Amino acid sequence: MRRYSVAVLGVGGVGKTTYVFRLLGLSLKPRATLRPGIYRLYLSDKEVDFIDVPGQVAADVARNFSRTWSFYVDLMIYMYDVTDQASLYAIAELHSALLDRGINPYRKVVLVGNKRDLAEEVGVFIEGDEIAAAVGAAKIYYISAVRDPVEVLYRPLEENI
Repeated sequence: MRRYSVAVLGVGGVGKTTYVFRLLGLSLKPRATLRPGIYRLYLSDKEVDFIDVPGQVAADVARNFSRTWSFYVDLMIYMYDVTDQASLYAIAELHSALLDRGINPYRKVVLVGNKRDLAEEVGVFIEGDEIAAAVGAAKIYYISAVRDPVEVLYRPLEENI
């Protein structure tokens, strides 16, 4: 069985922990992440370790990630809220903050726009094409970590590790 590591990074409130909990099949309602967490998932013939680090702003997330994880991850999932443009721009800040620390911490990166269900309700949907190109993301996924079937949530993993 091959082991993979996946980091899910973004600013506070974009749904990172909710996404990870749904993938793991946990019914717990996540609270604000206060300390780094590593969660294991078995997917087909793969063992996947998820890294979830705390931080409300990009600089905090970058600092916490660099303290927690000192080697490459197989997949970096940058996550933002499709109803909040600031959370998308924070991805560029986060990416730059990692590079400023001398960290190019991943083999592959994707961008995930979360809260698609909320975007449909409020009529605001911020696409991430420009930021995806800036951070070298191979693909963009738009999801609802709360409402989508788990099969949809697995796609960023299945298609990239």
